[in-house]
Order: sequence, then C-alpha cells, then structure tokens
Amino acid sequence: MREKVLLIVNPMAGRQKIRTELVWVVDELTKAGFETLIYTTQDSPTTAALLKEYDSRADLLICCGGDGTFNEILSGSMLWEKKPILGYIPAGTTNDFAQGLHLSMDIRTAVKDIIRGRNWTYDAGLFNHDYFSYVASFGAFTESSYATPQTIKNQLGHLAYILEGIRELPTLNSYQVRVEANGRTYEDRFIFGAVSNARSMGGIIRLTDERVDLNDGLLEVMLLRQPTTLLEISQILTAINTGIYEGSSFVFLQTDRAVFYSDPGLVWSLDGERREGGKEVHIACLKDAFRIRKT
Repeated sequence: MREKVLLIVNPMAGRQKIRTELVWVVDELTKAGFETLIYTTQDSPTTAALLKEYDSRADLLICCGGDGTFNEILSGSMLWEKKPILGYIPAGTTNDFAQGLHLSMDIRTAVKDIIRGRNWTYDAGLFNHDYFSYVASFGAFTESSYATPQTIKNQLGHLAYILEGIRELPTLNSYQVRVEANGRTYEDRFIFGAVSNARSMGGIIRLTDERVDLNDGLLEVMLLRQPTTLLEISQILTAINTGIYEGSSFVFLQTDRAVFYSDPGLVWSLDGERREGGKEVHIACLKDAFRIRKT
C-alpha cells in the first residue's frame, strides 16, 4: 500500500517560489510512489480544523512554508491519535528552525531529501497549552519576527529581520521578569528572553552546535539584562555579532522546564508568531516530541 502524504503549502511564504515549483514537487512525490493530497493554508484556524479533520489519515505530513507554518503543522499533528512523520520544505524568509535541522533551502533538494531520507526524532516545547518547534521569546528582536510586513520580508528576505532588530535597539524596552528554573530564581529587568531548542532565533541570535542538542530533553534559556552604560550596549552588540554570549549582561542556562512571572503580562513570539503569554507562563521540554524525515 502506498504511503499517504498530506502536503500543506503556504503560497505566500518567503518570495513565493513554491508557486512555480508546486507541480514539480507533486510530480516527484508521485514518481516516488506517494499518494498525495494537497491543501494551501488560508489562516491558522482553517489549518487547525483541516489537521483535526485528517487526524491519523496521513503517514507523512509535509509542510511547505516558513517556520510559522511548520508550527501550525506541528501543533495540529501533536493532537493526532497516530502521529505522522513530518516533512519540511523550507520556503519562508529566515527559516531558523529549518537551518537548525540542516535542511536544504532549495525546494527541489529539500523534496528529494524527504523522499530518500530517514526519520529523525526531535524535542519540542510546550508553552502553557501551546506548542513550539524551536523558540518562545519576548522583548528585543522578538517583534521583528511578526511585525515586519510580509511584503518587506519578501523584498528584503533575511535582511529585513536584521534591520528591524537593529532598529529596536535604541529603544531598549525592558521588562521586570522573574524566572524559576532548576531550583533557582533569576529576577531582573530584561530586554530579551528566549526559551529555545534551536541554533538560531530571528536570524539574529545564534548559538553554536556545541551549546545545543536538539534531542537531549533540555531547552536553552537566554536572558539579556537591561544595559545601563554605553559599554554594556557595545558588549551586547559585539555578542550578537560574534555569537559569544558571555558576561554580566547575559543569563544562559539549560533546563527541562521554566516558569516566567511578569506584571503586566508579556507578549511572546512562538516560532515567529505573536502570542499573549499572561502574567505567568509555564514552559516545558517535550522529549522525543516528533519525527521528521530528512537526510
């Protein structure tokens, strides 16, 4: 019996290259022996309803879009009685999560890698009752992931995120936050916070492979304190440029769960999509949460 594939495509993602490649993608899946059903995304509720309708009816669930679209696919499939194997054809602007998995950014290569690949298991995150594949963050650089207009993203690509992130720096909005993790409490005014299972966040914050294992049952927590001097601001910019986050401005730890308290509640970004967090946010690592097919 042929494997059944549910292919969900975001035709607006990135620079919309999938619009000219979709027939080729379907043809390759057909030649590989897959029985493929195709849907395009309309909005988050419609995608969620579609995934609920097709609960456990597909062996392979392929996302063609950006990290936000993959979040929708992952979130919906986590509720399936029989979880499918996931596939990811990156077609977004930055594709942080896809790059962290070392997926090809070329649509045709990504499809071939799904067809000939094997299944890999990865952790995911639980944000209160919602899921994220690679990052939940608040503060500086966070709004650039969901506030940059899609037309600007399409025109400038990854540069759009960097420009928006740098533009936010002079304002340096800070938030009084208390974080409880690993039996310790961290409380201060922070301009940025992230809980991630990723090597890149927003195309700006990057972590080395030595610091991140995507399937170790742990999430990485990074907190950036409010700078009080020009020297501290300079050190932060240097850290962002070099990817070396050390010094008194940074808090970095690994944990399987954390609780964030703030008043008023924070606005978060989950895989690049805006999410209201409330005054108390519980975040946990979901070990071996999903499988994805790749080389």
